Amino acid sequence: MRSKSVFILFFLAFLSLYGNQQPHEEYQGWMREEDSLIKDGFFEEALLLDIDIVEKAKKNNDIFTVTVGYIRIANILCTFGEHLESLRYLDLADNLIDEDKNTNLKIRVLANYARNYTALNFNNKAIAYYNECITLCSKLPPNYNYLLSFLYINKADAFSNTPYKLDSTLVYLHKAIKIKENAFKYAVVANYYLKKDINLDSAKTYLNKSKLLVQNSDITEYHKSIVLHAEANYNKSTGNYNDAIKFYKESLEISKRLKILENVKLAYKLISETYAKLQEDELSHEYLLKYTVITDSINTRYNKNIDDVINTFLTEQELDYKEKEKKYSSLIVAVVLVFVFAVFLIIYNTYTYKAKKRRVLLEKETLLKQKELESKKLKQKLNEAFDEVDALAKTNDPSFLIRFQEVYPQVCENLLKINPKLVNTELSLCAMIWLNFSSKDIASFTNIQPRTVQTKKYRLRKKLNIPEDENIYTWIKKL
Repeated sequence: MRSKSVFILFFLAFLSLYGNQQPHEEYQGWMREEDSLIKDGFFEEALLLDIDIVEKAKKNNDIFTVTVGYIRIANILCTFGEHLESLRYLDLADNLIDEDKNTNLKIRVLANYARNYTALNFNNKAIAYYNECITLCSKLPPNYNYLLSFLYINKADAFSNTPYKLDSTLVYLHKAIKIKENAFKYAVVANYYLKKDINLDSAKTYLNKSKLLVQNSDITEYHKSIVLHAEANYNKSTGNYNDAIKFYKESLEISKRLKILENVKLAYKLISETYAKLQEDELSHEYLLKYTVITDSINTRYNKNIDDVINTFLTEQELDYKEKEKKYSSLIVAVVLVFVFAVFLIIYNTYTYKAKKRRVLLEKETLLKQKELESKKLKQKLNEAFDEVDALAKTNDPSFLIRFQEVYPQVCENLLKINPKLVNTELSLCAMIWLNFSSKDIASFTNIQPRTVQTKKYRLRKKLNIPEDENIYTWIKKL
């Protein structure tokens, strides 16, 4: 899994310019239809359309359209997180490209290699690919500057995961905006200032620019989700937590519809944190459970986002490519290839569709039951952990503080940030206060007088600089 970045990974859209060649006139409508499907968030439908077009182009021996189709398929698979399959399709496309005749397609292949490597956290490798793309762009006419803009913003994403080069992130974001501004790019810059520099004034400036462009232009569902996410981040940073939750949920619904699971996971996490700020513990816990379940699902799944048609089709494409290289060397190989292809079509047309539909339904039901079971187990573990900490406190067990820090690590971490000189007895007192034990309870558990507890609380206030008019229980609970 890739690490969290300054902004959510940009989907590298494909426009209609393809350099010295163009797909056959028959397929021009295909590209427009696919672009429309992607804009409206129908990625799976766009993927199936691409596969169908590649099949038809192969029958017509239209190598250029096949190459474009492979790149588009790889592009969508990368967005779905299917990086192994995406890289294999890019290998197929790269084998068909003559760089001197079509630099544009070569750039698109290299850029998608880089996108996959960024997602897999091979950021230096990704940056090297983007540098090669940018160099090749110098061979293209000025009307291809839009492609250079896409490369800059994706390169910024790779830099955002490389701590010692974070300044480069902002540099390339501004380079992308200079070529052409849009709502998405301004939202990305706003997120940068909210995440890295915590510069609210700059974040607000770029967020307002983004919102203005949203009002005056037609943007994709994916870009809309990023703008909403940036607006939610800003409201969270400024303490407008209810508005933040509203925008996070709007962005979340789009990400769910587009099936971009990494964005769904991030939204669950941020919604949970924001509800915690509002002290809505039940809702915070609900979204924390959702975040945990989807995180486990993402971490354990391997090539499961797209149904069996992807692997079946990819295997056939690679087999066909290898057999074409040998078709003039052996008549037997050619006959076998035709036979296998014919058998595949018969089986596919008579059986695969219904079998696949039943299988997908069964997998969805199984996955849903598994997620419900995992959610129940996690909730049980959390409750058991709380009961264990509560019991250790009541018996004044020496391991109480250690276990508390394991279950609620952020509490002690935040206390020590405020005053690193706090000792364990003071941290234990803070922990009992966080668990909402009264002075009388604490005195009983620790075998001291209630007055002594009050004295310790007073000293704790001084060490933590808690205002006199602030309830110490409320103050510590906020941690």
